[in-house]
Amino acid sequence: MAGPEAPQRYRRVQALAAARLARQVLQIWRELMNPAKVDASWPAVQAALKPVVQEAREQSAVLARSAYMDARRDAGIDDGDFTPEDPLPLFVHRLERALDVTGPVEFKKAIAAGKTPQQAMDAAAVRMVGSTQYLALEGGRQVMQRSIEADEQATGWARVTDADPCAWCAMLASRGPVYKSARTAGRDQNARFTGAGEFKYHDHCGCQAWPAFTHDEPFIGVAEQLYDDWLRTTRGHGGKHAVNAFRRWWESEGRAAYTAPDRP
Repeated sequence: MAGPEAPQRYRRVQALAAARLARQVLQIWRELMNPAKVDASWPAVQAALKPVVQEAREQSAVLARSAYMDARRDAGIDDGDFTPEDPLPLFVHRLERALDVTGPVEFKKAIAAGKTPQQAMDAAAVRMVGSTQYLALEGGRQVMQRSIEADEQATGWARVTDADPCAWCAMLASRGPVYKSARTAGRDQNARFTGAGEFKYHDHCGCQAWPAFTHDEPFIGVAEQLYDDWLRTTRGHGGKHAVNAFRRWWESEGRAAYTAPDRP
């Protein structure tokens, strides 16, 4: 079984790659975008951004493949013939659409809302960094997701958060190790571990998935405390009302008290 530091170490490595991408995106945006000539300058900006995002996506996938096989070996599973899955391709039209919406479209929306050109540049930069990081990290996240689903030795996964997750991510992390099915969970497992898992992420999201290979995987970081908080704050509520109750607690006091461990 992998040591408790492995999931957080993997998350940090992916976060560093995302931070490098953010610096590249901001540099291109600030150097090539002319706020006085948005439509004229945008093609050059977009052309410079596309290969940077594609390269970061492949780097994220490489990191995930290596981490997945390390986790498998740490769990005592022979490599055998298993090879991690590849991410789905990032089609050019999807990338271009994401860049268009978070670049010139966001800039023009900000101007229409009364922002100064510099404020509009900054607003678009925030949106663009979030969107490009999402597309890049999707490479590694899909490697993990697709590999876990394809690997007969994998029982499921756990969600690993950064130090400041939103209420939604904290809620999903509170589930601890989520098993792929009733079969992989085993008859005696608590129902909270089973069912459709949530491989869901958002812009500026620092979460990663970590594979599980046994039926008694330990909780990662403070996930067990999050689950206790979930039970306490949602008592008497169900469905979306439970989600809203947890969110209200998280935003009023939970988030300020939560710290994802950088070290085990």
